[in-house]
Amino acid sequence: MFCEHCGDTDGNETGVDHDERDCPWYADDSWTAEELEGVLRQTADGNPTMTAAVDLLATHGIWLPRIAGREDLMVTDETGEVYDLDWPTIADAVNELTLIGSGSELRILGFAAALACDRVSVRLGDAVTGLDATNLSLLLHAIATANGRPDAA
Repeated sequence: MFCEHCGDTDGNETGVDHDERDCPWYADDSWTAEELEGVLRQTADGNPTMTAAVDLLATHGIWLPRIAGREDLMVTDETGEVYDLDWPTIADAVNELTLIGSGSELRILGFAAALACDRVSVRLGDAVTGLDATNLSLLLHAIATANGRPDAA
């Protein structure tokens, strides 16, 4: 069985009867991926590296729907409004393998975190190892966007 929220395929996350109601990534009152992307794009406006990170997650298509249900991975202002993702926490979760995802999915998320936050680093060799052509293309485009040359990739 495949859970569209967390990517669980073997029932190990919450059991064999895993469905969206049992999924830790699912919440009825959660954000949509589109809403989260809109907020992140506003925050990233004018910052090429953050724009590259948001573009990478949006075009990859896996992480924004998953993160949209995880308010513990979001940053809020003093009024409680979400304005960004907690990139260091996301990077820690990727490194500690506490997020569910394939190796390439986790590499993409880790690289996005490194682009968005200067306190997060990623080894480029580790980031590209095992990526298929599609994900490598997304990563190269993100690098070009971060460099201010989105048409170079």
